[in-house]
Amino acid sequence: MMKKWFGASLLVLVLALAGCSEEKAKPEAKEKVEKTDNEDQNTTDDLAGQQAEIIKNMEEKAVQLDPKALEADPKAYEEKIIKATGKVLTDNEKGMGSSFEFQVGETKFRVMNFTMGSGFEKGSEVTVFGNVKTGKDAKTGLPLINATYME
Repeated sequence: MMKKWFGASLLVLVLALAGCSEEKAKPEAKEKVEKTDNEDQNTTDDLAGQQAEIIKNMEEKAVQLDPKALEADPKAYEEKIIKATGKVLTDNEKGMGSSFEFQVGETKFRVMNFTMGSGFEKGSEVTVFGNVKTGKDAKTGLPLINATYME
């Protein structure tokens, strides 16, 4: 009889301890998951600041694209950030993944848009920052520019 009493007491003690440890774990999990509006705003401000810094850095380091130099030496702008100002020749969709034809001087390019929200109308004058890809667009045969920022 003593063994049964001891076993039952031990079982009750284990269950009581298990119940206490669950209650402590739940509030800690909630504290880690919850965020305040202030923290969200700080994150947004940090991201905007980082983006502004990246754009400023890109504008400072960009090399003006000379289409004639590119035609003479297709690797002239390899691994360089370029800046090209020209005219949009075709309508394009807004957002990443779209593309359009672009004319700098007398040379036409195919611009691949890797920006989030830059849609420009046909005839607009635009400055494109990005890099020149070696080779040509398969559909149009035009030299390619990957645009990471446009204004």
